[in-house]
Amino acid sequence: MSSVLDAARLERAGVPTAAVITTAFVREADYQADTSGMLNFKPIVVPHPTSHLPEDQIKALATTIVPEVLDRLLQRPD
Repeated sequence: MSSVLDAARLERAGVPTAAVITTAFVREADYQADTSGMLNFKPIVVPHPTSHLPEDQIKALATTIVPEVLDRLLQRPD
């Protein structure tokens, strides 16, 4: 879950982030965010697993989260 720790560090530095995880890692991501002091940090969650999906389905899944990723990245830091 280093992506969540990296995102927490960047957020703390005022850099908006968009960590993307699968449903299998929600509990671990919440724990990592909490222990790094980012209690309100929430990753973008996609269905698990994704590793077996064909490229067209990965592209379709990625397309569905683009608006949320952009919203997170373009927000103003607090």
